[in-house]
Amino acid sequence: MKIIVFTTHAAVLPIIDYFHSQGWIHLVVTTEKLGGNNLQIEDLCIDRGIDYLKINRSQLLSTVQDRLLAIQPDMIIMLGFSYRIPQEIYNIPCLGFYNVHFSLLPAYKGADPIFWQMKNGETIGGITIHEVNEDFDSGKIVLQQAIPFIPGETAGICNGRYAVPTFQLVQQLIEKLLSAGETADFPIDSTSHNSIPESYFTTPVPDDFAIRWDTDTASQIENLVNACNPSVGGAVSVFRQQMVRILEVSPVDGEGEVAVPGGTVIHADGSGLYVQCTDRKILRINIIKVNEGFMTGFKLAALGVVKGDRLESTEIDQLINIIN
Repeated sequence: MKIIVFTTHAAVLPIIDYFHSQGWIHLVVTTEKLGGNNLQIEDLCIDRGIDYLKINRSQLLSTVQDRLLAIQPDMIIMLGFSYRIPQEIYNIPCLGFYNVHFSLLPAYKGADPIFWQMKNGETIGGITIHEVNEDFDSGKIVLQQAIPFIPGETAGICNGRYAVPTFQLVQQLIEKLLSAGETADFPIDSTSHNSIPESYFTTPVPDDFAIRWDTDTASQIENLVNACNPSVGGAVSVFRQQMVRILEVSPVDGEGEVAVPGGTVIHADGSGLYVQCTDRKILRINIIKVNEGFMTGFKLAALGVVKGDRLESTEIDQLINIIN
């Protein structure tokens, strides 16, 4: 079995290591956008002596195609790769070119599905493996597993938690291909994709990371904060004329005061920093990044934040320099 991996997502690390232990891995392809914790992919390849190729989009039909034709892989598996794969590439492996997508397709096609599912308050997510075709996330679904979101988990926790079930699904895929080849029948696990409404979301832009205190409810703000941690360093707000990032909040029992604007601090002491939202629900600010660094809510209270201070929405021009 000759396997090639296309990826920019650290959840693929156990899969690469397993393929290496079996003597199957022949090449790992990433993009020039690789960064952050995903740099572990490059480190693993160097440590294991795995052939590794970092490319830009223009190299797909030159460098990459030439390498694949030379290797003649049996299959290719892809996870978190941001470039559309041309037909000249996905037709090369004899057992198929497959993509791992972190949603229950056909829902949440497109970029950053974990972010969008969390931001939208979904309670059930999942993993789908599908054949690659000419469109994003539209090929035949071969394996699928529903996975509930854990209340309060961040996108980072969720992405890390998906590594194990992803590994298990890829193992199932390999077993099917080894036993039956390209005619393998793939039963769909846990849910019927035919009953899932189709949806598509584009790459998030800076405005998608901003808290709108005048309209967002407490649950919407909590969802956004979790969705933005850690990829963009937290949901964006303004406090005392500086842009801040909120990384963790907790809902609090009880209701706030009538006619108090969303974003208003209604309590600040050694127990923390409590902010009222537009629906009169209350959030405790647990972790926030200000110019002086990362701080807890109760540390901000100790530094002089008082009842009546306000967290405010950002203006569009303030968001321009936020890096996705």
